[in-house]
Amino acid sequence: MRTARPRGSKQARDQHARLQTGAGKVIGYVRVSTAGQAINGHSLDGQRRRLQEVAEREGLLVTDIVEEVESGAKEREALAEVQRRILAGEAQGILFPKVDRLGRSLLHLLKIVEWAVSNRVDLISADEGWQVKAGEKVDRMLPFRLAMAEVELERIRERTREGLKAARQKGIRLGRPVENTGELAERAVAMRRQGMTLQSIADTFNGEGTTTARGKQWSATTVYDMINRVDPKANPVGGYRGRRGAAA
Repeated sequence: MRTARPRGSKQARDQHARLQTGAGKVIGYVRVSTAGQAINGHSLDGQRRRLQEVAEREGLLVTDIVEEVESGAKEREALAEVQRRILAGEAQGILFPKVDRLGRSLLHLLKIVEWAVSNRVDLISADEGWQVKAGEKVDRMLPFRLAMAEVELERIRERTREGLKAARQKGIRLGRPVENTGELAERAVAMRRQGMTLQSIADTFNGEGTTTARGKQWSATTVYDMINRVDPKANPVGGYRGRRGAAA
């Protein structure tokens, strides 16, 4: 007898499949501030015991407890790995000691909660209880924490907008540098119209010691980009068909 295939989007089907293998299971996540604390083990041992106690009380099985040693890195690699393992179907949620030990900041916490809600992943704090359950936010304080994160995020966006505006007023060019569009570009167009290949033009410029606006050597692609900004119709007679990466 064939099992009925779950309906809905691919995300819904993935969630259904994950819950079949990860139901009732959680992966523990603990974090310490220094490598010394991780080596001595006192802080980690206490966190591990606390997670096991909560899991037993909630009727959950802790399949693994992942440790993260705090560093100056922006991303928490161990936590990211836990998230990947959960999406692969190992467990239905993350069990951690405290909310402030999960996210490195309110903004980071906001992203984790959004990820959990979107993927119907459970978030359980040993101290504060369930934060997200079956895709729903259940902690009464969580919305306030997330609201604070949203306010901070808007402040960052506003500072970024102000910084960009000030830079433009000073005449600072923003974004990626545009390849040379002056005399060199005109030469490239003329050489192209004479029938030279993109690679031959690049080799000529490299032989002369010139570089792109980013200080790199010329290639067929960068020559094409430069010519295309000045005269997109510049093609050798009877040859070039307009394929971007072509050297012909």
